[in-house]
Amino acid sequence: MWDKTVREMLYSRPERATFSVKFSLKDDSTPYASEFALAMKRDPFLKHFKAYFPNAWEKDSCDPKFTDIQHPCRGALATCKIPDSDNLTPGTNRPCATSCWRFAFRFHLEESKATNGFMIQVEEKAGLGAGQKMETEMAKDVNLKIFRTYTNIDFLWDVGFKKLSEAVQEWYKSGCANPDQLENVFIGIPDMNMNGFVRPRYEPL
Repeated sequence: MWDKTVREMLYSRPERATFSVKFSLKDDSTPYASEFALAMKRDPFLKHFKAYFPNAWEKDSCDPKFTDIQHPCRGALATCKIPDSDNLTPGTNRPCATSCWRFAFRFHLEESKATNGFMIQVEEKAGLGAGQKMETEMAKDVNLKIFRTYTNIDFLWDVGFKKLSEAVQEWYKSGCANPDQLENVFIGIPDMNMNGFVRPRYEPL
């Protein structure tokens, strides 16, 4: 899904996107997360953004539990317990194969912020994973725009996915208004198993 050809493609948009998906100790993505990433590659608008998909890479961690939100690491070198020599590609400030996943993730968040990009947080029907809650904190620290999708179904509905594409397009047309607010985007099936659950479009970070 993220082979060398894809990684080296030239994208027409200069902004970078970062995915926040459910964390897996097996370095797997859930089928929902994988389908979501593939849907972004198919979307006429979103396919033009280079996106970091963390579950495509091997994970290390300075946190023995990997996703303990009480652990002090927030992805900065000053808070990470892995030595700089293991976190950084020699001669650069970029993460490498032995980097802490939090450091690597924050690096891409900061890259997204520097390019006026955004984070797409993929919340599955069962809710956010523990790692995603940590990723929300890191995005807040970086002051990066978050689009959080949520759903009432276990599969990705392409018609619903278009709402995310429309929301991102609208954000750029607005001049990137409300960058400090999390934007909820419902991509499920309306009136199906909602049980009266409705989220506001915007939430403060």
